Amino acid sequence: MKTSYKKIIAIFKYLGIQLDNPKKSFSSRFKIQKISYLSKALGIDLYHKFTIRIKGPYSHILAQDYFNYPEAIVKYETDYILTENEKRIINEIKEKVLEHYITEEYEAEFLEAVSTKVYLKKENPDLFDDDLFAEVKIKPYLKEWMIIIANNVAKELLFKPEYLTDELKKEFEMWDKID
Repeated sequence: MKTSYKKIIAIFKYLGIQLDNPKKSFSSRFKIQKISYLSKALGIDLYHKFTIRIKGPYSHILAQDYFNYPEAIVKYETDYILTENEKRIINEIKEKVLEHYITEEYEAEFLEAVSTKVYLKKENPDLFDDDLFAEVKIKPYLKEWMIIIANNVAKELLFKPEYLTDELKKEFEMWDKID
């Protein structure tokens, strides 16, 4: 079994997400794809190459892994130990996506919207929000309000602390003081 797949199993084990056999469960395959993509996009070193598909980011190699070793992810069979940085990234995904209030009722749609937004922004960093919105809006089953919230979550996930300059900090402080 490949190290990246062991790492993905460790991610799901750490999150405590119980999956059904991916050979039989679309929902499990979907979660594996979207959470694995977000993990990679935020900095966890995974070998899987993702492309954009109908339901968002997708990796054929990852699909081969969970079809070849379906029980490994169901039973959390891995000897991979997550690093502190990997845990930090996973905790961020958990906090901002998996525990978002929308996820309770719209888990699949929200995972798809956020992972698609992150994918499009990483692949096309110069795209404006309106263009990103239009790209995701072609999915008629995703509600506009969800796409807007997913855009904000994607921005939070991709935000780098070094972007927060002293000038921006002062402006934020000024806005915070307004009653």
